[in-house]
Amino acid sequence: LLLLVNDFYLKFEFHNYLTGKLSDFAGLFAFPFFFSCLFPKNSKLIYILTGILFVFWKSSFSQTIFDFANSNGIGINRVVDYSDLITESQCRKP
Repeated sequence: LLLLVNDFYLKFEFHNYLTGKLSDFAGLFAFPFFFSCLFPKNSKLIYILTGILFVFWKSSFSQTIFDFANSNGIGINRVVDYSDLITESQCRKP
């Protein structure tokens, strides 16, 4: 619920450092938790892949994917902000 409220309301109203980090923390909790509920036997792999994919997504290495998508009419974006990687280290499964 926090992820939805933040991404669909708070970011548009306030669009600041806090809403960006809140989105990262909530997403890194909700995404692997949801998929671990669907595939409980693969829970550890889901958490590991989430961390790896988050680091890739937030790095400049993924820019080719964004360029390709945007040139084909798929409007996606993200901000390369290495401080977001702090959230990845804080949201590991206990």
